[in-house]
This record gives sequence, structure tokens and C-alpha cells, in this order.
Amino acid sequence: MGLFSKKKTDSTELNAFLGVGTEYRGKLDFVGTVRIDGRFEGEISTEGDLVLGRKAHIMGTVRVGRLNSCGRIDGDVVVKEHTVLEATSVLNGSLSTPVLAVERGAVIEGSVSMSGGAAPARQKVVSADFGGRGALAAGSADAVPAGSASAEPVARTGSDDASM
Repeated sequence: MGLFSKKKTDSTELNAFLGVGTEYRGKLDFVGTVRIDGRFEGEISTEGDLVLGRKAHIMGTVRVGRLNSCGRIDGDVVVKEHTVLEATSVLNGSLSTPVLAVERGAVIEGSVSMSGGAAPARQKVVSADFGGRGALAAGSADAVPAGSASAEPVARTGSDDASM
């Protein structure tokens, strides 16, 4: 590999680490993944991953691509992709994320907004005629009156026996 060649970055590569006992105040902008186990007060911004250990305590504003927390956050959090709050995590403040996974034991005190992620699911209408004499779906534009030549059961079960 040449001196000026571009190195492909691995998304799991840890780019920075603030260990237990470390205290930092200010603004943190980074690329890739950062793990914090100490105390941080201020603003954190990245398109990458923020990993908070059990001893982590964040006070301030957090704007990240992905968040995995085992620690404590006091402040407003905006996550672009997904958030995982593990059993030991505590969040006091607001959280905005399209996808949220919360383990039993995690604590959220504040507001949670889950919008802007995936498109809302389309409502599906499911109808079935289990041998009854009604229409396929009440009020459905596709309903065919029972007894009509084109009315066929949508679904049948093993207990549907026409000979009874």
C-alpha cells in the first residue's frame, strides 16, 4: 500500500476512546466510531457511531448516526439511523430516532419521537369466507354477494366440511 493510498475504513473501527475517569467539556465532532466511558459535557455531532459504556455520563446535546448506550445521557438526543438502549442505560431528555430498541431495565425520562425513518406501513385488508354465507368483506368494494357464480372462498380450514 502506497503512502498516499486511501485506506478503506471499517465501520467497526474505534476512532476515539474516552475512558473511565476522563472528563471532557466542549464540542466533539468525529468520523467513524467513538466510545465514551467517562464524563462528557457539551455537544457531540457525527454521522457515525457513538457507543456509551456503563460508566459514561453525557450532559448536553447528542446528534449521531447510530447510538448504542449502556450509560447515562442528560439532554437532547437526535439519531439518524437507529438507537439501542441497553439494560443499564438512562436517558433524561428527548430522543428522536427512526428505530429504537430498548432492553428491559433501561430508563427513559422524557419524550421519544420516532419519525422520519421508514415509510409508514400500508394498511392491508384481509378477508376470508370460512364456509359462511356473508360477503367477502363487509363494506368492501371487492365484495361479491354470497351465492354468486364468481364467489369463491378466500381461505378454508381443515374443519370446513361441506358434507356436514
